[in-house]
Amino acid sequence: MNYPAVTIGVTTYNAQETILEVLNSAANQSVEIAQIVVVDDKSTDDTLKIVEQFDLYPEIEIFQNSINSGVAVSRNVIIDHAKGDFIAFFDDDDFSLPNRIEAQLKRILNYEQEFSNGAPVLCHTARKQLYPNGDERIEPTMGIRLGQKAPSGPAVARRALMGEPLEDGYGSCATCSQMGRTDLYRMLGGFDPIFRRCEDADLAIRLAIEGGHFVGIADPLVVQKMTPTSDKTLDQLRVFMLMLLEKHEYFFESKASYQFCRDWTDLKCDWLGNDRIPFASKLAVVGFRYPVLTAKRLMMALPNFFGNRAFRLFQSEVE
Repeated sequence: MNYPAVTIGVTTYNAQETILEVLNSAANQSVEIAQIVVVDDKSTDDTLKIVEQFDLYPEIEIFQNSINSGVAVSRNVIIDHAKGDFIAFFDDDDFSLPNRIEAQLKRILNYEQEFSNGAPVLCHTARKQLYPNGDERIEPTMGIRLGQKAPSGPAVARRALMGEPLEDGYGSCATCSQMGRTDLYRMLGGFDPIFRRCEDADLAIRLAIEGGHFVGIADPLVVQKMTPTSDKTLDQLRVFMLMLLEKHEYFFESKASYQFCRDWTDLKCDWLGNDRIPFASKLAVVGFRYPVLTAKRLMMALPNFFGNRAFRLFQSEVE
């Protein structure tokens, strides 16, 4: 089968221990790749040297940011230089199984033909997460049910911002397992460079508001190494999660709903940080002010308890 051209985009920063495995997984896909674009975010180790010496794949283009600018900026460099009809993003400490690109191409092309009616389509796969303590878990993604319309439109934005339930909408949309048409990213203006974290959620929200569809693959075609680094602190996560809510405050139906989501974000970060006393006291206050909303969010959080618990243990490694 003749597939459309695909650009694989790799963002990297201080990843000398893992970048070679990532590049090998990009070059050894089961379908031909038109181009690999690597953007180094001003690494201070030997990452760039390793990338420059990589000779397994001839169609590789390498760029380096003039200053450390964050992953959103690096991904926008990839979008600007992509020659393929599609872009698949790879992170610098994960690797993809050989059939990832082929599986995502088939999923998107089949869905476009049957269900999207011209609307943009973004595809993610489930991920196998490897934690520093040796734990492993499968992180699902949304839109995995075949033969039916996937989550789409403002309902996806409400799921991301407000935690509202959504059929076939459980699971994350991490960029490290993402593929979409190059025109889709350019239509959206790429990733918002103000976000050093939560840039993937912001892009998904903007795409959802534009009527985008979110299809998924249930198989974990990306193996994600949960590497504790200085840019993954809980304080930084809290800042960017609140920034995400601020940016999309216009989408909330009431000030009360918006304020509850800000309070819930603080609660979640306290729980992830194992700050038990602040968590308990804030939960009591939020539960008193917003009893119905609090009950709904607690019920929504239960299915992902073990995932959040694993992430909490990971955060303790980062801190």
